[in-house]
Amino acid sequence: MTGTEEMAKRLYEACLSGSVKTLKALIGEDPLVLDRVSSIECFSSDTPLHVAALRGHLEFTKDLLSRKRTLAVELDSRRCTPLHLASTEGHFKIVHELLRVNTDVCIARDQDGRTPLHLAVMKGRVEVIRELLGAKPCSVYDKLGRGETVLHLSVKYNRLEALKTLVKYLQSKKMESDLLNSRDDDGNTILHLAAAFKQVETIEYLLGLKSVKDHANDKNQNGSTALDVVEYCPNRDLKTMEIREFLLQAGVRRSVSESPPDNPPPRHGCKPREIFMGCISWFWTRFKVDRDWLKEVRGHLITASTLTATMAYQSIMSPPGGFWQDKSPSSADLLAKSPSSDEPPHEAGIAIMDSYSGYEVYLSLNTIVLGASLSTIMLAMTGFPMKNKFLTWLLVFTVYVKITCMAAAYVVAVGLVTDIQFPSRVLYGLVLGWMGLCAFVMVLHSCHFWVWLMKKLVKLVQVCCKPTRSATPKNSTSEDNQAAGSHKCMGSFC
Repeated sequence: MTGTEEMAKRLYEACLSGSVKTLKALIGEDPLVLDRVSSIECFSSDTPLHVAALRGHLEFTKDLLSRKRTLAVELDSRRCTPLHLASTEGHFKIVHELLRVNTDVCIARDQDGRTPLHLAVMKGRVEVIRELLGAKPCSVYDKLGRGETVLHLSVKYNRLEALKTLVKYLQSKKMESDLLNSRDDDGNTILHLAAAFKQVETIEYLLGLKSVKDHANDKNQNGSTALDVVEYCPNRDLKTMEIREFLLQAGVRRSVSESPPDNPPPRHGCKPREIFMGCISWFWTRFKVDRDWLKEVRGHLITASTLTATMAYQSIMSPPGGFWQDKSPSSADLLAKSPSSDEPPHEAGIAIMDSYSGYEVYLSLNTIVLGASLSTIMLAMTGFPMKNKFLTWLLVFTVYVKITCMAAAYVVAVGLVTDIQFPSRVLYGLVLGWMGLCAFVMVLHSCHFWVWLMKKLVKLVQVCCKPTRSATPKNSTSEDNQAAGSHKCMGSFC
């Protein structure tokens, strides 16, 4: 091994490890070592800055740029600059240093026509996206070969946070109307793509944007709106129904409206099945549960449950009527004292209402309240994910059991301490109405939970029953070959 090859190997190892000390020592031995890297075999077409940017060595990158700034615009065999590599890996601090040297690299394209912003969006690197947009705002308009913008890529690769970052930037620059409704070469907007990929959260976010909602009925080259894309989907599942309802509520229509015939046949009323399905659709769309409610009220639930647990505990320690303070006299003493006395036998420290039939119900209801309150506190403090449907439903169930039993215990306590009938009847009616309202809300949450559970079971059955394909048939059709080749390799960024 010659001296040049030995030095090249040491330089390459320094780039991999990010050792600034080794780099300085090598430059001390040969000040032109960075200029010879193009002829060094171990680097191939990469430069030391490519390797350092890919590995995320910030200090090493700074030292290289201070010695040779032109390394920032060098290309490798895939026509990638160091900024392409750092953007792909999400090293936003290195991206910042590279942009301080030259901002024009933001619009450099690799062999597939992608800029660093395209790669950052495809990988969902939010911090890198902000750096690139701040350095070169015009890069947001760069499109790929099929006319795809960075917004199309964010939907195609399901990068919702990247999409939100781009939209906020466009709104701050008053440019959202230009790009949010832009089309690719097939005439698809980002709403078409989100509908095709069944991205519920993305569609919900896009329909909340006025500029997207105003153009929600735009058609692609096939003459299809986003609603047509959903309805023509071969796999009709509950997610498809949910997206369809979102689009219909936003005013999205089919591409061709069905006009009634000149002489329509007389209708004798809707079928019971149509009425039933219509009622379910109306109920499902009007009473949809908010996804983020638990995040907002989690702390309040813990506080409220602590208070209800304290109330349930205190209601046992201080029952209606209090406790007996003395022991009941014997039968002889009781007759001698007052032959007509109807004071029941008792022990000191026992609740006075213990002999009444409703007191057992009162104790049971308060015990349920205490148990449900402690369960709510435990569930809210376990730190389970906010989107866990089962635990969310269980938390809702404990809350409604708790408040219902509190209301029932109050009515029982009123019946124990008073003989007035009319207020008791009114209270019974109010509590029954309250229980009906709680039951309605509980049924609402339960419906969404059971629908989610059925979707999971259906997916599980589909996975278990899906036949395995051991080999590709020799006589495969062109459609099969096209489906197999639908994934295009992205080089080292795949």
